[in-house]
Amino acid sequence: MKIYIFIILIYFYSSQLFSNSLFDTDFYEIKFQSDNVDQTKLDKINELQLKSITKILKKILTKEDFLKEKQNINKDLINSFIKNIIINNEKIINNNYYSKIKVNFNKRNIIDYLRKKNLSYIEFFPNKFLIIIYDKSFIDMSLLSNNNKYYQYLLKNDFNFFNLPNLDLNDRYLINYKDIDNINLNKINVLADKYSSSNIIIVTSKKNNKDKYFYESFLITNNNIIKIKDFSHIKIDYKEFFTFLKEEVENEWKIHNSINNEILNSLICSIHYYNLLEIREIEKNLKKILSIEKIKLLNLSYQKKDYEISYYGNIEILLKLFKMNNLKILNENKLCKISLI
Repeated sequence: MKIYIFIILIYFYSSQLFSNSLFDTDFYEIKFQSDNVDQTKLDKINELQLKSITKILKKILTKEDFLKEKQNINKDLINSFIKNIIINNEKIINNNYYSKIKVNFNKRNIIDYLRKKNLSYIEFFPNKFLIIIYDKSFIDMSLLSNNNKYYQYLLKNDFNFFNLPNLDLNDRYLINYKDIDNINLNKINVLADKYSSSNIIIVTSKKNNKDKYFYESFLITNNNIIKIKDFSHIKIDYKEFFTFLKEEVENEWKIHNSINNEILNSLICSIHYYNLLEIREIEKNLKKILSIEKIKLLNLSYQKKDYEISYYGNIEILLKLFKMNNLKILNENKLCKISLI
């Protein structure tokens, strides 16, 4: 019997290119030495398939749903999702192997699977969240100030998740302590508009007589105020707090911005077009929106089509998906019109 002895050195690195979709995957660097290169390569590709689909599910599902669904991931399920596997720069010299490999998945197949299981998911995620920190522990009750120790930490450390205000006089003119204490949504939105942000985190920090720090946080998304789980600590640990905050905000945002696969809504819309190229482009872009279950043609007239659109999720998410697919939708006074942006 032949015995294979091999040494495997495998290095993964994620591509730093911006991903337009949460369903996109990265190229990974594969490097190993083995007496059975073909089998080891296959094993590593299988590991990469699992790693890639797990990463996608973690991004699009809430924490609770991901932990449940993670247990159901197996080889057959992964194979049902795979679109193709790209292998670049492959080099095999004696028993040494090197390549960059990317596993692409069929987005529709993944969504169909989630739909059958009535699992909600997200199709997009904000680049950053505007963070407003009110530190009550200092005499000056530092709010939007460079004296705020929490802002000082974020400015010095790589937390790209948070969008920091300028911390200037104009910021402090737009909002004050009472606005934060009362969660004055109108005033908070004025500051958010300055930074073109519709997703805001409010944090208040306070130290009690026993030198214990308490943090109360809120997420504002779609003009809804959502309470984040409280956090406390004997001493200030900035990294631990902001890591906790990031994870909790991510999960709460998903809960309130997911596409609910249990609720099917409908909308009747008209499309006015000037030529066949325009209507074909509109219809092509509509088909890219996978939260749309069905598009039914109701009426056809000169340069005008009326459709009934059945879709999962709420109208706010649908409008964002339209914009992401180069479509403009006006839905006012029960009149819906669709056009290219």
